[in-house]
Amino acid sequence: MNVLVLVAGVLDPKWPIAPEGRNLPVRDAGRLILSRFDEAALEIALKIRDGLPDANVRALVVGGGEAERLARSIVAFNVTDVAILTADALWDQGAAARSMAGEIRDADLILIGREFGDCDDGLVPPMLAALLGFAFFGCVQSVMVTDTVELLRETGRYEERLIADRPILASVTNDRRTRLRKPLMKNVVIARQAHIARRNPPSCRQADLELHGVSAFSSARETISCRLLAGTNTEQAEQLADLLIEARR
Repeated sequence: MNVLVLVAGVLDPKWPIAPEGRNLPVRDAGRLILSRFDEAALEIALKIRDGLPDANVRALVVGGGEAERLARSIVAFNVTDVAILTADALWDQGAAARSMAGEIRDADLILIGREFGDCDDGLVPPMLAALLGFAFFGCVQSVMVTDTVELLRETGRYEERLIADRPILASVTNDRRTRLRKPLMKNVVIARQAHIARRNPPSCRQADLELHGVSAFSSARETISCRLLAGTNTEQAEQLADLLIEARR
């Protein structure tokens, strides 16, 4: 089985976000990390490789030169085939999906975080599946590997299982069962010297739109009236009821 993991990374929330010329966040290499969804997708791929030694796991990191450090962090999990795909408009979901679709080859299972990067609202995975003609299975939480690969997700009180026996693109959500393992130190050292391939899609696959009228980041916040309820649970409930009644008037 050929498994491809698609990664965009997110800006580390511990650091303030700095705008660039177009007032978009600067994707600083030193502050770009795997999102929880990226980590879950990668861990599922590694579990498949654990259960199926013949499985081939590859990773494609979407971004630019700033993504090299992120790509090396994936190599540290003994994923030897890691490449960076240049894409300057991750805010444009259609352009991002088209860029990736043109560079995907020989994949039986594609794993991608259900939210792709900082500027996404969950549209990239289903759009990419449609462009590739792959079946789409969303919000995967875990995987079970025996003679087959079963993708698992929970819906209400039920657990749904899908056998990956055809080309499938699965969006992955974070779950306690898919917390990313720690890499071996020897692989971390190897990753520092690993060759990271670069892919540059044709310009026709880039954004069709150009951002216009994006305002600068503002430190101003909307003033919100806030009141801390005190007393026993009953007293707090009475205070809350009074506030709700007053708000309806």
